[in-house]
Amino acid sequence: MALAAALAALAGVLITLALGGGHSDTIRTVTVTTHPPPDATLVAKTAVPSVVGERLDVAKDRVRRTGFIVLVEGGGILGVLRDRNWQVESQDPVGGKVLETGSTVHLRVERR
Repeated sequence: MALAAALAALAGVLITLALGGGHSDTIRTVTVTTHPPPDATLVAKTAVPSVVGERLDVAKDRVRRTGFIVLVEGGGILGVLRDRNWQVESQDPVGGKVLETGSTVHLRVERR
């Protein structure tokens, strides 16, 4: 989208120069408007928060608030009964990686 705006600005400068905007006392303004094609899909991307070492309940809340889906792995035979009793051991993808909003973040947990 930024590229389209830059190209539109450049096109406006070139048209102004071509019309003699640089050699005349008359000021000519040309506005070029571009729009994405009707079938274009805009994709929002966000950095994954780093939650390794945090309590599971806090980590899940942070990851969800940034727009990702959380999938918890581990938890022993009975699984995770109380999130606050578990700590994030690792995550995939790692914190700081930029992903499409709505992607899944896997959190591997261990007992606190």
